[in-house]
Amino acid sequence: MTVVDGGADPLRGEKPDLLLAEGESGSAASASTLQAWRDASGGPPPVWAQVPKGLERVLEPVAMVWGRLDRLTTRRYVTKVVRARLDEISGACGPQVDAERILWERLKRRLTEQGTVPITDPVGWLVSRALPRRAVCPDGRCDDGRRMDTRADCAACQMLVLDGRALRSRAFTKATTALTGGRVDQPVFEAELNACWQREAAAAAVRREHAVQERHARERVWTEQRARHAAQEAARQALACTVCGKPETAGLCGRCRDERRVEELVAEAVDVAVAARGMGGEAYRLDAVRRTERDMRGAVDQAVTELLAAGGGVFAESVALAARLAAELQLGALRRRAVSRFAYQPQAEAEYEKVFATEMRRSYLHGSLEEAREAAEETAQTARFNTAHTLLNDRLRTLQAARPTSEADAEPDSYAQAAAQVRGLIRPAPPEHAVSVRRSSTLAGQPAGGSGGLAGVGT
Repeated sequence: MTVVDGGADPLRGEKPDLLLAEGESGSAASASTLQAWRDASGGPPPVWAQVPKGLERVLEPVAMVWGRLDRLTTRRYVTKVVRARLDEISGACGPQVDAERILWERLKRRLTEQGTVPITDPVGWLVSRALPRRAVCPDGRCDDGRRMDTRADCAACQMLVLDGRALRSRAFTKATTALTGGRVDQPVFEAELNACWQREAAAAAVRREHAVQERHARERVWTEQRARHAAQEAARQALACTVCGKPETAGLCGRCRDERRVEELVAEAVDVAVAARGMGGEAYRLDAVRRTERDMRGAVDQAVTELLAAGGGVFAESVALAARLAAELQLGALRRRAVSRFAYQPQAEAEYEKVFATEMRRSYLHGSLEEAREAAEETAQTARFNTAHTLLNDRLRTLQAARPTSEADAEPDSYAQAAAQVRGLIRPAPPEHAVSVRRSSTLAGQPAGGSGGLAGVGT
């Protein structure tokens, strides 16, 4: 056994704190530390921790400090802290920055600042001094007075420095004007500077108090608004249905809402059909209204009939819901047919050709001419149908703009007259099979009689 005498050399099992020499890297210092350990104690240390994989670049400046982490749980904890600091840098500066480079520079600065002072607690030094960001300003991108992303001086820190200089300048001016001969008395200057700092601190405390009061006032206003809105919502929920009188339905129960929505969907389908068949020609408009009305009502009646034929107790709400869903599906199919019709109009064709030619001019971006043609065809088809959607929406807006805003004051136009004639020609279903929902008076152009419920369905 090799005996090491007392002196400057470490005993076996001790961990010497060697400092980085000028221009020496962490890996080289780690190797020199191991060699010194072997020379002093006759062998390697009991545990010399290796830098974890994936963090070699980040922890390279502090490799010899990391080697002294002799416990696995400690190394896992510090590794978790290192990864948290990397995430913090990426979150503050954005994913485009090199977070590993920034943290490497931070560790290098911290190790340089350590100087000749030995690191007696490697875990505490790494977690509390080397890895954390140091900043006096609220900017999350600042570290030691410099921006981590641009390496420029932090503007917020410079403002704080300028504020401190201005404060010292004011204190110096007051201290010199109070004395004769322009001489400066250090105790007087320090007393005046302390008084300036006290005033600044008192003003900051007043501002913070005002901010707290304003926040409390806003919270009180928000609390009152939430309470008022909650009371209004409770009062609205307590209202009875304006159509069937069902209590606590917020003014309109689910059944009546679905029935009203069916009528709205029928009206939308009629507009889509008229827009798809063109604006001119009264015969075309009348034929579009007649066919659309018949198809929509037929789809609704079929869905409700199938639901009733399934047997069992069927609620009126279920019938109204089935009618609404059937109307939505029918309207969706009608809109798709209308878009397909507009997709081959001259405007859509022109858009298709223009986009196709533009994409073919970029054929050099693809591996072959066939791939370029397929990509151009796909992009041009997308442009074609986008144009078709735009044309359909423009036509629908034109129809809605031409419709009178108030039916009581305006005379019915040809569209409303044609719709009323078609609705008058529709024969009502027999009572045992009457499943269509209530016809709205505003859509039919004439008052609707009866209670407006679903015919043939018991409540």
